Amino acid sequence: MNSTVKHLSTHLSWSVALTVAAMLSLPAANAAPFAGGVVVSVIGDGTTPISTGTVAVPITLTEYSTSGSLTGGSVMLTTTDSGSNYAITGGMTSNSFGFLKRSVDGDYLTIAGANIPAGTQGSVFSSSGFPNRTIARVDAAGTVDSSTRFNAAGTTPRSAITTNGTDLWWSADTGSGSTGGIRYLTLSSTTSGVALANGTSASPTTAGQPAPVPFNSRVLNISNGQLYGSSGVSVGSGTNAVSFRGVFNVGTGLPTSANQLGSLIVGSGTSNAGLQDSAYDFFFADASTLYVGDDDTSTPTTGGITKWMLSGTTWNKTWLALPAGTTGVRALAGVTDTVSGSVEIYGITAVGSGQNELVKLVDTLSGTVAPSFSSLATAPANYVFRGVAMSPVAVPEPSSVVLLLAGAGALIAAGRRLKIRRG
Repeated sequence: MNSTVKHLSTHLSWSVALTVAAMLSLPAANAAPFAGGVVVSVIGDGTTPISTGTVAVPITLTEYSTSGSLTGGSVMLTTTDSGSNYAITGGMTSNSFGFLKRSVDGDYLTIAGANIPAGTQGSVFSSSGFPNRTIARVDAAGTVDSSTRFNAAGTTPRSAITTNGTDLWWSADTGSGSTGGIRYLTLSSTTSGVALANGTSASPTTAGQPAPVPFNSRVLNISNGQLYGSSGVSVGSGTNAVSFRGVFNVGTGLPTSANQLGSLIVGSGTSNAGLQDSAYDFFFADASTLYVGDDDTSTPTTGGITKWMLSGTTWNKTWLALPAGTTGVRALAGVTDTVSGSVEIYGITAVGSGQNELVKLVDTLSGTVAPSFSSLATAPANYVFRGVAMSPVAVPEPSSVVLLLAGAGALIAAGRRLKIRRG
């Protein structure tokens, strides 16, 4: 090979390597404002006291690092109707609203709230003048889509979750005339959706069998292709009452049709049984390890985070941990290292009064002793933390990847032609 061809061939080899390296190190498109930590839904305007529940206040999604420092990532959700986006706000004293969920594909965060302009006076979730509810979808770039608005009079919307940013399941209490429960709809819908839940105390049931999923539901999650919910109620009455006081499956898979049946996975058969009396958010670390947040304070208390481990077909309560100075934990998010078996759990505390906290504990999948909590952040004055989720993940723009691959392909082809010519 003469020196000119050798030099060009070497140059092409380096160019290919650099192109591939550039492709691999390409920063995620629109990576700001989230940097890969945990995101907290922060309720408040900095002025309204946390004890005031008669004014609509903004919802801000604020990112913290996994060690508790602010990353600078922050997105305030729409506070007034604007174009195709609708206002989504909340109330300071609404303890069971504001749960934040990351989509199954990791691209989005979702949250549900009231369609009331921030600053409006009145009861946020029971105002007859503002019967609509809004679901907001936020991507890793901080782009807010709050085009999903519908009438759900009287409901307190608790959570909304999606697999891919388009399909949506949301949960609430019963509302006025059973307008809440658990429902399925799609992005930009103008109706509350298909009612998956239809269970009440008057529902006909057979004890010990799957029963109509309760209208009065709390938080939704999706794990391994299955939709789950939590609640603190039973359906049916008397000897045929079926408990949903804990975590339960909603039908099979990811249902989109009405009147689903479900069964309790973990929890208490009766009120104050000491197993899982007031379940809210929950996290499946794997198929056989489940963590549940609870705010129960009645003896025997179940407030805090409970770990459940599956043995055969039976879920066993392994430990209960309560953060100091709190009455429990409501919101949860987590991440599992499948290689080491380490599990990081992030929670939002429930407190009797004052500012609540973002807390963390580190466990192992096989751990049977409750680990200690660390406090990562405290809600600022006149703000309250409500939900927590791992940050959404930005992906490279398809066009950028295509261009880089095309460039690499062209360089490789050129190198092959040189080799052929040199022969």
